[in-house]
Amino acid sequence: TGITLKENDLNILEGILDKHNILILADEVYEHIVFNNKPFLSLSSRPAISAKTFVISSFGKTFHTTGWKVGYCCAPKALSNEFRKIHQFMVFTVCSPMQYALAEFMKDSSTYINLASFYQEKHELLYNGLLKTKFKPIRSDGTFFLLANYSDISKQSEYDFVTELTKKHKVGLIPVSAFYKDSTSEEANNYLVRFCFAKYDATLNEAINRLIAI
Repeated sequence: TGITLKENDLNILEGILDKHNILILADEVYEHIVFNNKPFLSLSSRPAISAKTFVISSFGKTFHTTGWKVGYCCAPKALSNEFRKIHQFMVFTVCSPMQYALAEFMKDSSTYINLASFYQEKHELLYNGLLKTKFKPIRSDGTFFLLANYSDISKQSEYDFVTELTKKHKVGLIPVSAFYKDSTSEEANNYLVRFCFAKYDATLNEAINRLIAI
């Protein structure tokens, strides 16, 4: 959804953890892509939460090297020991040259500090472009995704809508229902689709022009 957690959200989470014996797997790959100078609140910033949390991230999202498939996991020692027991059989190794390259990249913080402004410009380009269409875009606080409602265009299921859109207009979107346990259920279908704006501006403008014609 592109929504960022706020301090009160962490307060609520702390209360839940205090009452229940659960662990958290926190996917924080978009920590450097938060818009309008809003702070990113890592779950590791709260000791009570951090003690029960695995924080995972991806160098690929931060350094535009998604093909390299290099990420990391941070957790308290006791949890990390358990994590390694499984990880050692799931991943054999990581290519050494990529690790050296990423270590070199990280010496220059400008490679990721400016990510937010870089993607916010693309967010605004897509958002303002969709306002010219029958889609109803929803602003996101971060990441390089944006949701939009298409109910003024069609009452088809999300899957059927994106399938037809791809075939007829050559614009590929993701149905939000795909992230539900049962993507075919009535609860999962709310006429919402997900756009990715991590594209060249020319590509985004072409997609907007095709959608305007619908």
